[in-house]
Amino acid sequence: MTKSEAHILECIAALPEADRRRLVKHLIDTNSDQKSIFETLTDEQRAHLREGIEQAERGETVDAEDVFVRLKQRIRSSGA
Repeated sequence: MTKSEAHILECIAALPEADRRRLVKHLIDTNSDQKSIFETLTDEQRAHLREGIEQAERGETVDAEDVFVRLKQRIRSSGA
C-alpha cells in the first residue's frame, strides 16, 4: 500500500460512521453501471486471453527482460 492510499484510508476511518456509510454507498452506486474489462472483450479477445492464461499456467512464459531485449533489437533494426 502506498503512503497516499494509507492516508486516504486514515481519513476515511476518521469520518463519522454515517459519512463512511454514505461514502461506501456512493462508491458502489458510482461503479455499479460500469462493466468489467472482461465484459467488454469480444469472444475472440476472451479466447486469446484464456489461451494466454493457460500458457502461463503451464509455465510457457518468456522472461520479461528477454522480451525487452527483443523489442529493443526490433526497434533498432526498423530504423525507428
